[in-house]
Amino acid sequence: MLKIDNNIAQSGFRVLFILQLLMKGPISKGQILNEISKNSLLKNVASDTITLDINTLKSVGFDISAGNKSNNYCYELKINPIKVKLSKREMKSLLLTKKAIFHFMDFKYIISIYETFKKLARHIEFDEQLESLLNFGNILKTNFEILHELDVHVRHNNEIILYYNSPSGKSREMKLICTRLEYSRKNDKLYLWGECDEYGVVYLRCDHIKKILKVTKINARSQLGSKKCVYKVSKKRNLPENDASKIIKITPEYIKIREEYSNDFYLKQKLLSYGSELLDVEDEKIKSELIKIIQDVEEMYI
Repeated sequence: MLKIDNNIAQSGFRVLFILQLLMKGPISKGQILNEISKNSLLKNVASDTITLDINTLKSVGFDISAGNKSNNYCYELKINPIKVKLSKREMKSLLLTKKAIFHFMDFKYIISIYETFKKLARHIEFDEQLESLLNFGNILKTNFEILHELDVHVRHNNEIILYYNSPSGKSREMKLICTRLEYSRKNDKLYLWGECDEYGVVYLRCDHIKKILKVTKINARSQLGSKKCVYKVSKKRNLPENDASKIIKITPEYIKIREEYSNDFYLKQKLLSYGSELLDVEDEKIKSELIKIIQDVEEMYI
């Protein structure tokens, strides 16, 4: 086995060993001595020697806090002056990894790789490489702590009360059962899907969720019953494949469809998307609301 007898080599190796421990996180002098005792290449050292080694690291640019009672007297590496330049091949590999993670559209993987890149960024010399690695688009506008908490609520289908600033500028408290978190590649944003009594099925932009105020129920069950709306569209209309099972009648003039829904707003959006090809809606309440929306839009252009 390799032996290090030279005092200078021993001291240099020990200093680098201590630096490696500091890079892992805060560590006390006692823990450093314990780790040194486990290394067969290092001789037993005194407590004062650790102090001298820490001062050696400080003298060459490492910012190390001495610690106090609040953190159990742990040394902590604040600034690491060692910087590296990644090769083109290394940068390409890291960026391809990030691209692959985004392809999965799973926010947990995205956050994990961001936090890894953030740690790596401390040691990168060039700003251009930093910007490329840490460019995660709109997802960074989301509070990661809130996101981790929402993940727990989704996995348990918890009912929560949260404070939400909608994109339209309205702020309000909302109570909903959390059902899933989903990343949208279309607009590079994260959404919390849920169910609430007031709006039915909703999806909220996670970067607009400002606070989780209260957990009202663990493992909540959906209280929303599906509703049905029957309407007619022009025979000329090309319907999506997923609407085929909803067709209840076809005539030369129209197609009659029975739509199951839990959210009035999204139903009205879909019906309005048919435009002039929407011929009739049997639900009088929905019909009158559609007419009101159309009238309001017409007034805007008069």
